[in-house]
Amino acid sequence: MGHRRYRNPPIEEALCEFHFDSDETWDLTIPGKLHTELDDYPGKPRQQNVVQVGLALQDGQPSELRHGERLGRVLLITNDESRMVGIGPDVVSVHMLRPYQGNAGSAQDGWSEFRHRIQKALDAYWKVASPNGVKRISIRYVNRIDIPKEAANIGDYLKCALPVVAGLPPRVSEFVSRTELSYEDGVRLILAQVKFSSSTDATQIVLDLDVIWETESAVGKDKAIEKAKDLRDRERLAFEAIITDKAREIFDAD
Repeated sequence: MGHRRYRNPPIEEALCEFHFDSDETWDLTIPGKLHTELDDYPGKPRQQNVVQVGLALQDGQPSELRHGERLGRVLLITNDESRMVGIGPDVVSVHMLRPYQGNAGSAQDGWSEFRHRIQKALDAYWKVASPNGVKRISIRYVNRIDIPKEAANIGDYLKCALPVVAGLPPRVSEFVSRTELSYEDGVRLILAQVKFSSSTDATQIVLDLDVIWETESAVGKDKAIEKAKDLRDRERLAFEAIITDKAREIFDAD
């Protein structure tokens, strides 16, 4: 069931992130060069800055609070803002927002498009930045499950939900959890779950799966693509292991 397709997949965002090993100082012209190579992101690029705050010391004592901004990432976006590529110092991320596989019931395979965009972004980055290789890859899927009952039991939809404990109230109104698991080969799976009730008397569950591979010896482009595919397969298997048939009914509904 690792590759099961749904009429209405719950994927809010899928992203693949590469961290590179490089001997070169980060070149601020790289986002512009990458934009030229990736002509399927015609929207106006956006800049994300990172705010840095630090405490200056004098004679071992705090003297003043210093703050500033630095470039975090530049986002290249499609006209409908549903597809993005993020570029930062030695990092590239590829994002697919809802709808992941086109309209409900579409024959288009979301992973086929996602993998094509990943390959194209990696090819372009290798051309303009010439990194030594890839040292970290993350495949992350953020899923939103909408349940049409405000008092729904999360355990009816997710197998790893908070168990019912005797002596405590039976209804869970809010729920947040984060668990990190490790495969035998060192790949990590970070599982986050959030349950909350919306203003429309419906219940929403966010299921966030992030599969991460890291190495001390950077790998080449082709190997990086193979690793990304492997991480995606693990994420799909984990997703199917977590959800119940009741959740699957929601994803297959018209």
